[in-house]
Amino acid sequence: MPDTAATAAPAAPADPAGHAPWLHKPPTDAAAAREIDRALTNIHHRAEQIRLAPQEHKPRLVVSDQVRGSSVLDKIADAVNGFCGSMWVFIAITFGIVAWLFLGNIVGFDKTPWPLLLTILNLPQLSIMISLQVSANRAQTASDKRAIADHETLIALHAMGTQQLDILHGQDESLAILKDFASKGMPDRQREIQDTVNKILAAVSGPATT
Repeated sequence: MPDTAATAAPAAPADPAGHAPWLHKPPTDAAAAREIDRALTNIHHRAEQIRLAPQEHKPRLVVSDQVRGSSVLDKIADAVNGFCGSMWVFIAITFGIVAWLFLGNIVGFDKTPWPLLLTILNLPQLSIMISLQVSANRAQTASDKRAIADHETLIALHAMGTQQLDILHGQDESLAILKDFASKGMPDRQREIQDTVNKILAAVSGPATT
């Protein structure tokens, strides 16, 4: 039987105030960048909240699709980036250039130094450079989003680790007190304690009446 827990997509954690999940798909890349700016502005306040209750922090999985815009321009950018980043496109262009270099001289439509080929290759360079910058900006947005989520998780882990160390130090101090008490002769200490208790009881009850 397949593991449904592993195949089902986990739901995004809901905001405590009842709003939409924090990790939602933004309408545009610009909106995703603005969300990151707001998160960075409130990072210190968020860190204090996590330190007060680190056990309530829920780690978030951030993937690139969650920070990509859903507008028409953003979908065009996804298509352009997917096309330009395809290995099939790289192979096709490389094979075409090599074939052009040989056929240009053999057939005679573009002889050395291949001015037509250089012109065709130079024309789309500006568009390709802009496409690469768009892809880099989108990758940077996803990286920033992951960095914020990882930073919050590390704050929670650090706070819980500090609490555990405080508990361990308290246990060490308690064990040291017990060890010191046991190492100084338990029978003598017991008699001393019993004598002290008898004196206190005698003082409280007063002299015996006849």
